[in-house]
Amino acid sequence: MFGKKKDAKQEQPTIPEKTDEPKLSDDSKSGFKKVNESRKESKMTNLTSDTNVKGTIKFGEAMKIDGKFDGELITDNGELVVGKTGKVKATIKVRSAVVEGRVEGNIKASDKVELKQNAHLIGDLQAKTLVIEEGVVFVGQCNVNPEGTKIESQSYKEETKDKKAGRVGVQ
Repeated sequence: MFGKKKDAKQEQPTIPEKTDEPKLSDDSKSGFKKVNESRKESKMTNLTSDTNVKGTIKFGEAMKIDGKFDGELITDNGELVVGKTGKVKATIKVRSAVVEGRVEGNIKASDKVELKQNAHLIGDLQAKTLVIEEGVVFVGQCNVNPEGTKIESQSYKEETKDKKAGRVGVQ
C-alpha cells in the first residue's frame, strides 16, 4: 500500500525432485538363502509387528511376518519367514520357510524348513529338508523326505496284502 509495489510473482517453495527411499536392513533378510542375494533385488513383502491380518495370502517371492496372521499362506516358489514377534495361525504351503516366532498350523514345504532358536510350531510339518536349532518347541508330526517320494513302511505293505487276501485278524 505504502511505498514499494509487491511483485505479482511470489516465490514458490522448492520441492525436492528425488526423495530417499527406505532400504531394508540386513536383519530383515535373515533366514533367506544366498540364492536371493544373487538376484539384483529380491521382492519381499513385510507384515510388521503392528499388523493383524485374517484371510488367504498368495505371494510370489518372499514374505516376512512379524505381526499376527490367521488364515492360509500359499506360494509355489516363494519363501516365508515368521519373525521373532510373528504369530501365525495358518495352513502354510511354500517352497521354504524359516520360523523364528510362533506358528499354529500345518506347514507343507516343497524344499526346506528351518526352525530357529525359540521358535514354536504346533502342527504337522512336511518338507524335503528340516533344520531344528536348540530351544525349539515342536508339537506335531513330521515327515521329512529328501527324495521327495512317498515312503510306505514294510508292515503297512504286508497289512494291505493280508487285507486283500482276507487274512486280517487270523493268526
